[in-house]
Amino acid sequence: MVLTNTARHLRDTGPGGFIDLTAWECSVNSFHLEDYVPVTVDVLDDGEPVIAEADQRLLLAQGLTLALHICHLGRSVEPPLQIRCIVSAGTTNGTFRFHRIRAGQQGHHPDLDRYTLEKMIVIDTDSPSS
Repeated sequence: MVLTNTARHLRDTGPGGFIDLTAWECSVNSFHLEDYVPVTVDVLDDGEPVIAEADQRLLLAQGLTLALHICHLGRSVEPPLQIRCIVSAGTTNGTFRFHRIRAGQQGHHPDLDRYTLEKMIVIDTDSPSS
């Protein structure tokens, strides 16, 4: 939805209880990478999924490839869109999400070192003027 007219979609579905448009876009433009990337997801006795370190790296690599493609699409339209893709992977899942870049709004904490339970990659398109 981020690549279309967000305002039009908001009239139909609205951001609901989200704090801003970016949080809403991250929600609607989000999916679990392990649903599409062939990795092993073991399930513990308590039902908790577990993804091995090597498979987490594979999820990150596939997510990075998709992020670069999405950012390329954003740059190729007129006017170019500033897009941020956020890829994460941890022991329980891998997630891909993206949103338009808006001043004062973020779909993640700016200090990526604060994420201790997952690995993150954040890719932004160049600004339209560059």
